[in-house]
Formats: sequence, C-alpha cells, structure tokens
Amino acid sequence: MTRKYLAVAALLLAPLTANATLWTIGGTNTVTPGGVQSMTAYSVGTLSYSTFSTATLQWYGSSNGLGVLSGSETTYSYPDHAIDNNGRIEAVLFRFDDSTILDKLTVGWPDATTGYDSDISIVRYTGAVPTTGALSGDADISGKSINTLLSNGWEFVGSYNTIGDVQEDVNPSDKSSSLWLISAYSSRWGSNLGDAENDTNKDYFKLVSLVGSTASTTPPGTSVPEPTSLLLLASGMLGWRLNRKNQAFAA
Repeated sequence: MTRKYLAVAALLLAPLTANATLWTIGGTNTVTPGGVQSMTAYSVGTLSYSTFSTATLQWYGSSNGLGVLSGSETTYSYPDHAIDNNGRIEAVLFRFDDSTILDKLTVGWPDATTGYDSDISIVRYTGAVPTTGALSGDADISGKSINTLLSNGWEFVGSYNTIGDVQEDVNPSDKSSSLWLISAYSSRWGSNLGDAENDTNKDYFKLVSLVGSTASTTPPGTSVPEPTSLLLLASGMLGWRLNRKNQAFAA
C-alpha cells in the first residue's frame, strides 16, 4: 500500500499541463477538430497608410497547406501563390470558438531545399469578441492600417522563422485570444519578440496546422494549489500511511 501512496504523491507533484489541441487545416473552410469558427484571408500594402482588404484563401493539399492570393495573383504566381509579403503583406485571420492560447504552428511549404524565407508575424486581438455573428468595431480589421490596429486592441505577439514540416513554437508568454492573425513577416507589427528580426528578404509560406489550448477559466475566488502546498499534501499522505503502519507493528 505504501507504494500506492508514493504513486499518488508523484502524481500530485507532477507538472500541471494544459490539454493541447492540434488543428489540421483541410481546405479553405475546413479545420479539424472543431473549435475554429472561420479562416479569412486579408492583405495590406506596405505603406504606413495602407489598409487591409479581404483576399482569397487557396488550398494546395495536405502536404503543402493553405495560401493566400491577393491583387492579380493566381495559383500560377509562383512563389506568390503562398502567404507572402512580396508587394502586399498577406495574412489569415483565425476566429476560435473560445479564447485560445496559440502555442505552435506548422507550415507545409517551403522546405529547406527551395531557398525561400518563410518568416511570419503573429498578432492577437485583446478586446471582447462576440461568440457568433460578424466582427465589428476594433475586431474588424477591414479598411484599417497596421498602425490603427495596434492602437485599437490588437497586440503584436512575435515574429518567427519557420520551415516546412517543422513545428514552430510561438507565443511563449501563453497569451490568449479568440482572434489570431498570422501574417507574412513585417517589422511594422513590432520587434524584439520572437526569433525573426529586421529581415529584408521576401517571405512565403503555406499553413498546415495549429496547436493551442483553451485559456484557463478558473472561477473567481478559486485558487490553484501552489507547488509548496502540493508537496505538503503529498508528504502528509505518505507520513500518515507510514504512521499507521508503525502503529500496526507496535500492536
């Protein structure tokens, strides 16, 4: 029985981890499992006053991933058929059912053999988002510049170097939102966050998956046990069991 209590003590002392979900993109309007309400393509010019307009999502199969077409681009506009920053900065807005901590993402293209850069920038919305219906107010990025977004509820999370088929860790501060904008790299979003800085190369990438977890919803007044408390609890359980055993021997 002492072994059993040791096992329980070990479980109590084990690190508490969130239940992460892998969302796999399967088309221009398909993400599995559930939890992602919508994906919307946008693009914005490179001038400070340029504003966002909707673009077109394009699916290139499960091994390559999701791209964006803007302006006069077509599926034959190689490599601009991806999500890129050549001419315009392209992005995909993911709307989740719940406030979500985005943790990782994977691109399917390009791989290391192509010679293309694939740096990305990630931004989240910090305001309230309706559970259903059209986005409005600050949550709606259409017709707004990057500077306007950053001054009205949108926050730069980081820029990252990615490569095909390698899962990239993002958002180390575990920030959450139900609106996540993943764009081709731009220094206009911000700096000093992530591992991509002041990159002047053009970037191209296609998304295949995201990993994240629903943000904690601990009720007000409910405290999460500190590691010290867990240690005391585990030690107490083990001590109680050993004391009972010693009493049995004494009898």
